[in-house]
Amino acid sequence: MATGLIYLSIGIIAILSFLKLKHGGADEASLLAFLDQYFIGKIFIGFILLGMVSYTIWRIYEAVKDPYGYGKDVKGILRRSVTALSSLADILIAFSALQALSGSGDIKITGQPTAQRNMARHLLGQDWGYELLLATGIITCIVAIVQLGYVITKTYVERMDIKYMEQGKKNIIHVLAWTGHFARGIILGIIGFFFIKSATEANPQLVVNTDKAFDFIGDDVGHLYFIMVAAGTICYGLFMFVFGWYYDTDKG
Repeated sequence: MATGLIYLSIGIIAILSFLKLKHGGADEASLLAFLDQYFIGKIFIGFILLGMVSYTIWRIYEAVKDPYGYGKDVKGILRRSVTALSSLADILIAFSALQALSGSGDIKITGQPTAQRNMARHLLGQDWGYELLLATGIITCIVAIVQLGYVITKTYVERMDIKYMEQGKKNIIHVLAWTGHFARGIILGIIGFFFIKSATEANPQLVVNTDKAFDFIGDDVGHLYFIMVAAGTICYGLFMFVFGWYYDTDKG
């Protein structure tokens, strides 16, 4: 539910930015920094933090206890490892929530990736920084591919108690899942690509966040694709609401 709130909001902000009704801010950290300006927003951030931490713990539990019976062979261990790896985004959002509540970090509500670029600049100044920055980009790209594989293999279905649901409702869930995960995969792929490019060219200014990934699509790919990915991000948020509602926590 917390993930749904985050990406539903980001998708809406992206659309508002496209319509010139808001100046940037279609990014996880920027959204939380914006909300931190208001009392009700701090409550919202607290819920997000609780949700991200809870879901991360659950994902680790899934990887260790294997309630879906993936097994201990190479394929099973790989699937369980990917499950644990997929919680990386939730950990980063939880960290951003803590930064917002504590007032630390250099997070811009306009979506400027100042904090990420400062981190990249610091890493590139270290002996081991290039490798770590490069690894961050590669892992992000892997997570992007996992997003696509997640829906192509319909892995989400085995985690949902929808067996006896009407076919029409199932179709809506499938559309939300496919559209949402492809949009999220595209954004993560762009972020990962620019992390890799930043490392190989030793240029921290090349690092982008979700907001700047949207800008890249709008400026260099096309406005139509921007709208499609923004709408897909909204679908991702809606799917996560449905996913949470019908999550089969008693599986196995």
